[in-house]
Amino acid sequence: MYRFGDISDEETNELIFALCKSLHPTITSREIVESKMFPVSHYIHVGCYILYDQSYQYNILKKITSKISPEEIARRSKTLGSPLNQLAFCAVAMLYLHGRAEVIYDNLKKKKQSVKNIIVEPETKKKETKFILDFWKRLSPNYLNDSSLIVDNNKITFLSDEYINNLKDQMIPIADNKDLTKKLKQTIAQLTIFNFTSHADCRMGIYEHGPYYFEDNHEPLIFKEFKFVQPDDKQFDPISEFIPLKLTRQSPIPNVIFGMTLRDMNKLEFNNWGTLFADPSDFTSNITSLGIWTKENIPIKDMRYPNKMGNLKPISPKILDELNEFAKNGTKELYLKFSKWEYIKKLMLGAGIYANSTLAAFSRFAGLEHDFNWTWALDYAEDKPLKVDLDKTKIKWYIDILENTPAHPFISRIFRSWRRQKEDPFYYFLQD
Repeated sequence: MYRFGDISDEETNELIFALCKSLHPTITSREIVESKMFPVSHYIHVGCYILYDQSYQYNILKKITSKISPEEIARRSKTLGSPLNQLAFCAVAMLYLHGRAEVIYDNLKKKKQSVKNIIVEPETKKKETKFILDFWKRLSPNYLNDSSLIVDNNKITFLSDEYINNLKDQMIPIADNKDLTKKLKQTIAQLTIFNFTSHADCRMGIYEHGPYYFEDNHEPLIFKEFKFVQPDDKQFDPISEFIPLKLTRQSPIPNVIFGMTLRDMNKLEFNNWGTLFADPSDFTSNITSLGIWTKENIPIKDMRYPNKMGNLKPISPKILDELNEFAKNGTKELYLKFSKWEYIKKLMLGAGIYANSTLAAFSRFAGLEHDFNWTWALDYAEDKPLKVDLDKTKIKWYIDILENTPAHPFISRIFRSWRRQKEDPFYYFLQD
């Protein structure tokens, strides 16, 4: 009988290398821009330490897999407005291996300094890593239309032709409507700023994918999705438990999905993080038709692929004014709120988002979202009991050792030559 996580050392190393190879150009070409509000690099590396070093991700996913398979989770995500997507699936392996690399780097350094009794990678941690990577390898191949594990063909397509064609009559031509295209551009810009502010200056909550094509139409169709955190969504979405957004005025809808057909594009490329790279980068004047939808909030555990995936509601472009106003006011209100927070609280908000967000979404598919405590990060910042099996002393150690560095020093491994990466990838092969 096959046991989950029962993969060989060789396959484990192949999976580690495949992810490193796919992410290498994305990470090395990304500019490092620190937020003026949040300590982004600091909280990312603290969150990743927690995921790996304290077995936080392993313990939660082990419970989730007792209720639902990753294959089924992936299939139920093949819809617009899903709480899980290619960004989340990539993050399952990426963030865990990031934390693993931090710990291995630390252990190798201690060993080099002749610290006694150092085991670089204990057998128990190898088993946990195999479990995580076995889980990961079953996601994207059951999500992406080309059955790929990672995005190496510059496209993210997971919707069926039938699904796409059913949306065609819900889109309106806007090629000559300059007022509408201007309003659309402004609204998307404001929503993007609001999203980053509300998620501690990380991209979670924004997802781009495509290109798709309608029958008898050669213009590519792309989608841009925004997921809003609503404090009254706890029944459906545990993310609202650890991102405290009590705004004066909430969004009129819990999420918004923009679909756009485009003409005369030189480039449309997507990466593993659900980010679009387009030429021209400002393609507002290239939009020929527009669709706007919102996805109903339902218990995700009740979804069934392909016919019970939640209703998609088309919305009039009139919603743009409301969304624009909501985003501008919300950004201003949150900026004033977060600017009054102490450093540790802002750091732990970000660390909690990185450690909790994907796992909380996975838990919804298993119907276990209320079986875990998701508020521990801000509880730590406020010196409250964590109500979760995490060591506060270790969390403090992560925070302290990273305080004076923009990122964990293992990051330098990413910028070595690709010849060296083939022999020793930046996320490390299994260690003796």
